[in-house]
Amino acid sequence: MPAPEDFWSYFTAVATYLAVLAVPGGVVGRAAGVRGWPLAGLAPLLSYAITGLAGPWLAIVHVPYGPLSVAACTVLLAAGLYGLRRLTIARGWMTPGAEEPPQPWTRRAHLAVGACVAVATAVSIAVVVTGRGGTTAVFQRWDTVFHANGIRYIAETGDGSLTGMGTINWYPDGSFYPNAYHLVGALVYQLSGTSVPVTLNAVTMPIAGLFALAMVALVRQLGGRAVFAGSAALVAGGATTGAYESVSSGLLPFALGIVLTPLAVVALQRFVVRPGVDTGGVLALSATGLLAAHSSALFGALLFAFPLVVQRWYRALRGKRVDGVPEGRAAWRILGGDVLRMVPVMVAAGLLAAPMILGALTFTSGSYPYHPWGSHMAVWKALAMLATFKQVLPVPQIWLTVFLALGVFTLMRLRRMRWVGLSAIGLSALFVVVACFGGEDWVISLSRPWWNDRFRLMALAAIPMCLLAAHGMSETQQWLAKVASGRAWVRARPWLTGRVGLATAVLLVVAMGVLTGGFYRAANAKTVSLLYYNGLPGETVPPVSQDEIDAMDHLGMLGIPADQKVLNDRMDGTAWMYALIGVHPVAGHYDAGIAPPDALYLALHFGDYDSDPEVRAATQRLNIHYVLVGSGTIRRDTPIAPGLRHLDGHDFVREVYRNPGAVIYRIVK
Repeated sequence: MPAPEDFWSYFTAVATYLAVLAVPGGVVGRAAGVRGWPLAGLAPLLSYAITGLAGPWLAIVHVPYGPLSVAACTVLLAAGLYGLRRLTIARGWMTPGAEEPPQPWTRRAHLAVGACVAVATAVSIAVVVTGRGGTTAVFQRWDTVFHANGIRYIAETGDGSLTGMGTINWYPDGSFYPNAYHLVGALVYQLSGTSVPVTLNAVTMPIAGLFALAMVALVRQLGGRAVFAGSAALVAGGATTGAYESVSSGLLPFALGIVLTPLAVVALQRFVVRPGVDTGGVLALSATGLLAAHSSALFGALLFAFPLVVQRWYRALRGKRVDGVPEGRAAWRILGGDVLRMVPVMVAAGLLAAPMILGALTFTSGSYPYHPWGSHMAVWKALAMLATFKQVLPVPQIWLTVFLALGVFTLMRLRRMRWVGLSAIGLSALFVVVACFGGEDWVISLSRPWWNDRFRLMALAAIPMCLLAAHGMSETQQWLAKVASGRAWVRARPWLTGRVGLATAVLLVVAMGVLTGGFYRAANAKTVSLLYYNGLPGETVPPVSQDEIDAMDHLGMLGIPADQKVLNDRMDGTAWMYALIGVHPVAGHYDAGIAPPDALYLALHFGDYDSDPEVRAATQRLNIHYVLVGSGTIRRDTPIAPGLRHLDGHDFVREVYRNPGAVIYRIVK
């Protein structure tokens, strides 16, 4: 049963989540020599890497996953990186410093950027809280029940393996799924003492704030202006296609992977500028963290970050200065050195992520069905969606479009970040190809890591687009400051000269907040509301109704042992029963996929219990004593399974609970 929706339950869960993100990754990152904004940005990704590695490896050695075992893994990893770093420095094998951001910021700049991240995080929380609509805290979209059940399973069993949580639906062996999202969620669930729905909400609330923090870390690492970094935070907090659309579709691990993707550039830049065991270790962990968050996140990060390497190599070939390389070094040595030094990092990452890589290879070669989408949108419409930062809702984010145009027009002023333009072209082209030609075989093969889904690829393309819009916003501030500084009344007052930059930045942020209605809070809340209603509010009934929640709550009071399963329909909200009350359902996910034959057979034929011996045998094999039938389904055109209809009047079941939307039966034969 969901915990009461009160301020303190959510505050506790959100605070616990932020601590889980900050502490393990922060300890390991600091041990590896990362400081400042790069550390703040990388800490969440490193935390997901630590938990994402701890779960599968602890399962292999039969050690339960939990707060203590994660703490032990964190200490061991931090000690190892710290020891190797100190050893290499003491031996003179490396000299730290070159990997640090090249341009200093003032204390005032750091505080201003921090305020922008705080605003973006507050907007993110407000969007999710408003999007809930106050009716229910239970997510309603397709995969969210799998994530909810997975979090409870890990917390209750200590099984952090890559297949364990899948046993709630695909028993007895489970199914592969990268589970860093669920491993972190399990820690939050255990440490905060809240319910699974509250935990899921808490993990979702600051999602755009993490995006903002990652953007700031990227800009800071590459020497961008503080105004550019603050603008990137605000744009990330307001862009619908960044984090919010993925959340609205229930793609929670994917959304996590998207907001962490910019950090791949931070780790990569630090390594190529100063290769070492510490920067290499952070890069290997970052790659592993992205893979653990979502299988496609590492692919997306490679596509997003590779233009940085292209720009670096292009400068080397033209004989220009390259970061971290002495002047006069031959281009072939720079290119060859970058490639050779990357090999041990790839090997280390591959060894760390071996369970995930082997699991993914086994999964893709197995029997799980792949159903690609077939989108055939007009090219001009796809380009308009990219430029206006909208795909779900009809209203464009026009001010982001204006700043995007300015950012593109002033692209050359990005200097060492001009590669963002190439990244935007490549990822936008991938979106257009999938959106417009998604039914072609070669497009399906090319985009398979993203399930051939244009919504996922829009989110990926939004990363460089947000950076370009933020650059346009930054250039606007610089122009305003230049105009203001040229005024006679400003020149006549020397005390104003040093404050023009801050004043114009504040003015621009305030104007942006007013013109966009709080950085598009209302539009984004409407988008996120789809997560809670499985459609726009008022247009559809949530699949997990309050009646079904009440029935599941009653079911939890019947003392059903852990080895029993409750027969339920696959498409109604009762698939949530394990996440809500800890009772194992026969159908633990809306997706049948490779569901057990007994579960599928009972869904079709349970009503023939008296006359069909196979029904009775399947019921006995699954140890079923109760049946819960809800109302409504996640697919509005799909009715309740045939085997669970019209059970009233049969002598093999007896009704033990009923409300207007759900009924519980006990099998009495």
